Amino acid sequence: MAINKTKRQRRNDLRALAVRLATVVFLGMMIVAALYLYDRLTTSPRLDIAAVEFDGLARVDEVDLRPLLADLCGQNLLLAPLRSYEDRLQMHPRVARARLRRLPPNRVRCTITEREPVALLYTDRFLEVDAEGVVMAEDRYTPLLDLPIVAGVPARAVHPGRACGDPGLRLALEVLRICKESGGGFVGKVSELRVSAGGVTIRSLENNCVLVLGDADHERRLQKYFLLESCIAERDERARLIDLRFEDQVVLREKS
Repeated sequence: MAINKTKRQRRNDLRALAVRLATVVFLGMMIVAALYLYDRLTTSPRLDIAAVEFDGLARVDEVDLRPLLADLCGQNLLLAPLRSYEDRLQMHPRVARARLRRLPPNRVRCTITEREPVALLYTDRFLEVDAEGVVMAEDRYTPLLDLPIVAGVPARAVHPGRACGDPGLRLALEVLRICKESGGGFVGKVSELRVSAGGVTIRSLENNCVLVLGDADHERRLQKYFLLESCIAERDERARLIDLRFEDQVVLREKS
């Protein structure tokens, strides 16, 4: 009986050894096949990038972007470092984001999100600026834009194609953001934001009134104005200068 048990154990051991050997052989074959497939895919001329397609272009001219991707064509679709090309495209002053996607067998699709100007920055000329403070050079569409004007930023601080770090511009953009998020349709009435050492003033298209905000606490001061806007108009239609800098009051003045 012990002899039969020993024979059975040997058969089980041999069977387990055969299974392990088969597994090793199978895995080896899979690795070789994977390496072969990888080599074929990464060297096949059929997967060389032949075309780049663009989506999302409005103000940006495709002619300006194609040179940035000139050396992408001819690369293998699977190996091409698309992230580096996205970074390259995002160096264009009007490109906020670029996303490249592989389209087998040999195409790449480039989806562009353009920067959206929120104001016209006036120094010695009109330039466009987005919510992040990136300045964009004027083009043939700039005069057609109906956007608030930001004045008072020194020309030496403004460089088209780069973000402007001027504190006055940052204040003006923050005030615009508050107007957009909290003021209902008031942002559409803003004609000009003027920045100076004393802070920010807003000129409104409605009755040509001026709001004096000062250099701090802009959100609370604007909220105070939005709450009292109708009351102010009813109380004194002649008031064209509205001073919001005081803690518990709104001062109305008639502009001279």
